Amino acid sequence: MILVIGGRSKIGQALTKSLCAQGERVRALVRAHEADTAYPDGVEAVVGDLGDPESLRPAMSGAEKVFLLSSPHRDAVRWHRNAIDAAIESGVGFLVRSSILGANLGSPAEFVGAHTDCDRYLEHSGLEYAIVRPNLFTQNVPESNIPSIGEDGNLYVDAGDARISMVDTRDVAAVANVILTEDGHAGAHYDVTGPEALSYEDVAAKLSAMMGREIRYVDVPDDAVRDSLTAMGLDPWFVGALVGLYQEYRRSGTDGYASVVTDTVQRLTGRPPRTLDALLAE
Repeated sequence: MILVIGGRSKIGQALTKSLCAQGERVRALVRAHEADTAYPDGVEAVVGDLGDPESLRPAMSGAEKVFLLSSPHRDAVRWHRNAIDAAIESGVGFLVRSSILGANLGSPAEFVGAHTDCDRYLEHSGLEYAIVRPNLFTQNVPESNIPSIGEDGNLYVDAGDARISMVDTRDVAAVANVILTEDGHAGAHYDVTGPEALSYEDVAAKLSAMMGREIRYVDVPDDAVRDSLTAMGLDPWFVGALVGLYQEYRRSGTDGYASVVTDTVQRLTGRPPRTLDALLAE
């Protein structure tokens, strides 16, 4: 039995689907208000909450392996510690945690630092584990960037000239699938990236070609991003953490760690990672 925590995420949805297609027994943790969420046939939904340690024990019962992912949140470190502790108490044999690229580098960014804390907790927990560290998701482009483009064709992002080896969430799920279903990955840390490092100038050029009109990347100040996202009603903590993440990308620059392209997807899955062009074509 494989327990998937974070099954409603893009990575989680792709992972549960692929695991079921391979005949694996899959259980998904869902919150009470999500109990009617549709999952692939064969997925057992069990109600629980990462913020409630007692609710995790029934979810973990009988699970041999766990995939652990949660949405960004101010309490994410506590949530993941709760899950790791429950896995230990329940006798789970192997836990795969979804982290973030750069979590091993001592970043001051909130998102990255929280993942670093969670990774360290898992590494010292005594559990057999593997850690997957994906870069920024390419899905952010069609889901966040494209809707923000106005009539003027401007794409506003506070990324400077950073180049980022963005990765498709389905490739992250494919890597996690291999780790969960094949032997030999205990103690491994996998940096998962796409096939190329893109600046937002590059992204704008690709969008121009796809949309048939000129899209221009505009590097905006952090304060403008904060004001805009806050006006949209987003949680101030999340806004600050998101701005901090793009500050981290700017520190990485054109040739830093965020631009590194790894062979993880090809090496583990046997096929090349998906490109942003392919996602936009879809």
